[in-house]
Amino acid sequence: MSIQPRTTETVSARSRTDPRPNYILVGIDTEGAHHVYRTTDETVHVVHNTERTYRYNLNTCDQHINDWIEYVNAERGFTTQHLYSSLTNSFFDALEGDDR
Repeated sequence: MSIQPRTTETVSARSRTDPRPNYILVGIDTEGAHHVYRTTDETVHVVHNTERTYRYNLNTCDQHINDWIEYVNAERGFTTQHLYSSLTNSFFDALEGDDR
């Protein structure tokens, strides 16, 4: 068994301070694609039929995950959503779920 010392080369500064998991499932859109947010490099991966069909780098466009969520809601919508752009949207979705 090999033990590698923890140095700045082996552990990034962000991994020590960011409490979020590396990958967060945003949701599944109306076309069946899974939207996964990778927090380590601020990218969104769209997976459809077990293949990554799209990778969107939020940093290159000066966007945030909330912008992606709003975009998907406007273009396709989510059938299942796990990450919301705001607490208010989460609350409204929970209330709509009670009516179903």
